[in-house]
Parts: sequence; C-alpha cells; structure tokens
Amino acid sequence: MSPIEKIIFRSKQQPLVPLGCLGTCVAVAMAAKGVRTGNPKGAQVWFRWRVALQGLTIVALVAGSYIYDRQVKGVEKSEEELAIEKARMREKLWIEELERRDEEIKERQRRAQLAREYKLAQLENEQKESSK
Repeated sequence: MSPIEKIIFRSKQQPLVPLGCLGTCVAVAMAAKGVRTGNPKGAQVWFRWRVALQGLTIVALVAGSYIYDRQVKGVEKSEEELAIEKARMREKLWIEELERRDEEIKERQRRAQLAREYKLAQLENEQKESSK
C-alpha cells in the first residue's frame, strides 16, 4: 500500500485518532494566533484545549488499538489450526490429483483397447479377403 492508502486505511480503523490530531492542530494554531495578537487569556484557553485534545487522542489510540487487537485475535486462527487446515487442503488436492491421474490412465487403457480391437478387426478382414 502507498503511504496515503495506509493513512486512509488506518483512519477507517480508528476514526477518532485523526479527528483528535486535527483538533489538536487547530487548538495549537488558535493558541499561536492568540499569542501573536496579544491575547494571553485566549491563548491560555487554547493551550488547555490542546492538552485535553491530545489526551483524548491518546485515549482513542489506546482504546482503538485494544479493540482492534481483540477483533483480530478473535478472527485469526492459531498456527496449529492453520497448519491443520493447510494439511487438509494439501490432502484434498492430492486426492483430486490422484483421481485425475486415475481417470487419465483409465482413458488411455480404454483407447488402447479400442485400438487393439480395431487392429484385430482389420486383421480378420484381411484374412477373410485373402482366403477368398
């Protein structure tokens, strides 16, 4: 995946984290604006919002990771289960291959028998014609 696709994918998994980051950036920008314009009380309020939004972002990140981890662990199979499933699949494929080969051998034998019968019929016809 490209970096942008990864960002979109992760944002869909944990939508509160990018929102928290965006809110934090807005709070920092507003605080910087308050400092530039000489409004220390307004800047202080925005710095407090920044701290609160950063805290909420971290909480969202940890909670989302915990929830996502539980979902993935619930869906994933253990290595032993995967190995058993893989062995069953190989066995099934091997049986299908053996059945296919057996059909091929039977078809060859049938064609060989038809060819022998055809040759035998030709020889009988030649013997009949030569005995006339």
